[in-house]
Amino acid sequence: MSGDKDFYQLASDRVRILNTARRAGHRLTGPAEVTACYGVAPVRWPDYRALTGDPADNIPGIRGIGPKTAAALLKCGTSLNELRGSAALTGCRLQAVTANWDKLLAWRDIIRLSDKVPLGSTAVTGQPTAPMPRAAEILDALGLW
Repeated sequence: MSGDKDFYQLASDRVRILNTARRAGHRLTGPAEVTACYGVAPVRWPDYRALTGDPADNIPGIRGIGPKTAAALLKCGTSLNELRGSAALTGCRLQAVTANWDKLLAWRDIIRLSDKVPLGSTAVTGQPTAPMPRAAEILDALGLW
């Protein structure tokens, strides 16, 4: 459950993103919704956002490449790595991508989420979990209060 579009990259036949701030009937986002709305498959979301920018993550993107252009460049599953040598990238867009290549890869890495995080035991024990520390206690312990 999140309103952060970065989670769109995790959408799959097993994962949907719930955004309760959206109106009823439009709160669940799956791979079909990502593709229909943005023109890219969820697996290409970090590439797309690196190209177009993401103000929430302070990523400016490539000047002159908006959502439609980014979707067209990434069509048919083309990744950012394949894009650099692609015939689809020409003229001023080629120059902009080439000039910002290292930044573009760094932006993609900032956006990319890992779905390989071990979660440990998922067995339901029926026992309550240990109480969580209060936020004020954590801030005080870290010297941030």
